Amino acid sequence: MRSCRIEAMSAARTSGFACAAALCIPLAAQAAGRDEAGPLVVALEYGAVSECPDATDFKAIVVGRLGYDAFREGVPDRVFVQIEAQGPAYEGRIEWRDAEGKWAGDRSFPSRSADCRDLVRAMAFTLALQIQLSARTGAPPDSGAPAAESAHAAEAVAPAPASPAVNPPSKGQLDVPAQAQVQGAPNRQPRPVLAIGAGTLLGFGVSSSLVPFGRLFGSIAWPRLSLEVGTEVGWPSTVRRADGAGFSQQELLLGLAGCGSLAPWSACVLAKGGILRIQGKDIDAPASPTGPLVQTGLRLAVLQPLGLRLYVSAQAEALILVTRWRVTLDDDLVWTSPHFAGTVGLDLGVRFP
Repeated sequence: MRSCRIEAMSAARTSGFACAAALCIPLAAQAAGRDEAGPLVVALEYGAVSECPDATDFKAIVVGRLGYDAFREGVPDRVFVQIEAQGPAYEGRIEWRDAEGKWAGDRSFPSRSADCRDLVRAMAFTLALQIQLSARTGAPPDSGAPAAESAHAAEAVAPAPASPAVNPPSKGQLDVPAQAQVQGAPNRQPRPVLAIGAGTLLGFGVSSSLVPFGRLFGSIAWPRLSLEVGTEVGWPSTVRRADGAGFSQQELLLGLAGCGSLAPWSACVLAKGGILRIQGKDIDAPASPTGPLVQTGLRLAVLQPLGLRLYVSAQAEALILVTRWRVTLDDDLVWTSPHFAGTVGLDLGVRFP
């Protein structure tokens, strides 16, 4: 009589740049002494390399900071935003021009990371801060005022004030040293970023044959550290003997990963636990045993942003199978799990900053 059984075997194993740039770099159009009422609006021309957030994402950050839409076509004040690749990093530039197209002020933004989103956030925050300052004062600020007071006043601006007269910042503001303004700014810690997503893995050695996995995950991330919780379900795989008898097996896992990152790369320590299900096929005494699975290992991943919130990540894992199993048919050993296994995969995620 044919039978199937398994036996357990033991084994073992936003950055500081964004804040500094936003508070330290006043960009300005030339003070023109306008008498317009209401908040300041500008015409925006935006250009960036493909891996950076687009104009819609840039505007959304500025609008979120101000509390109103500051962008209109055909208004006198015009802002040009340009982001270009500089080797592995990026460099941004914001330039103000008046109604005649004459230069009125500019500033460059060198990036200190390979993540263009950090640079875009810093530039958008800076532009919003300058618009707020102009809307609040209603006139060109005094060029002799202390730099720290100017920065502190700008930070205290309400999101959408109505001012009887709005003027772009004066030339004097362009000359304020960046470091002096930082001293007047409050010290803010970056908020963690939440993300959820789904992905696929291809497992080597985790089953009796090459097997695909589907996975869901959620994570919380800080500038250099992140924590991820995920679940993985393997596709059932079947092994048969020459006489047609065989077995199928399926893995169900929960995983925890602690990661360190240096954009766009990350390295993680993994721990996974779950169950292994075995089902006999075309045998006289089919059995459906289950047993525990425990795995640990390392993951290396590289991340590519797809706009401000979406991202795709490619990853590879090296695993140690802490619990190992062997399967027999009619007392004949047909499969034994190895000491080591691995996976490669691709994830698609969305952030909620």
